Amino acid sequence: MQTADRLAVADVVNRYFMAIDRRDWARLRSCFTDDVEGIYEGVRVAGGVDQIMAFFTGRSSFRFPLEIVDLRASMHFIGNHHAEVTGDRAVAETYALAHLIDRPAGVPRMRTRGLRYLDELVRVDGRWLISRREHVLEWMRHDDLLEAPAAAG
Repeated sequence: MQTADRLAVADVVNRYFMAIDRRDWARLRSCFTDDVEGIYEGVRVAGGVDQIMAFFTGRSSFRFPLEIVDLRASMHFIGNHHAEVTGDRAVAETYALAHLIDRPAGVPRMRTRGLRYLDELVRVDGRWLISRREHVLEWMRHDDLLEAPAAAG
């Protein structure tokens, strides 16, 4: 069962990234426990799923530490992923590259960010869910774009 559990943990991590990039808020919400704790670049943004969803959708008093102006698209690529499962609890660490495209003052730019996600997960009704997520910025670069996609949504 250990291998199946580790794959199920990886699946919820994958669903999170796909939901973020597609702005699929229902799928994103399904990744978390009701009492999820969220810390993004050292800022506690959530104590509960409603608060973390408000943060993701821009309806929270918390702002992402990175200035994002008119976000057009994002794409996350997952790198190293390691999960340790003990019964109905797991801890995982995932490396990711996030590509964020926005338009400050109408000029498209892309920032590529090297990230680590430190997760605690629990099995609830047979499904693995993230109960605590810490998003850690390791590095970032900025590039001008020659062409940008239409607005996300």
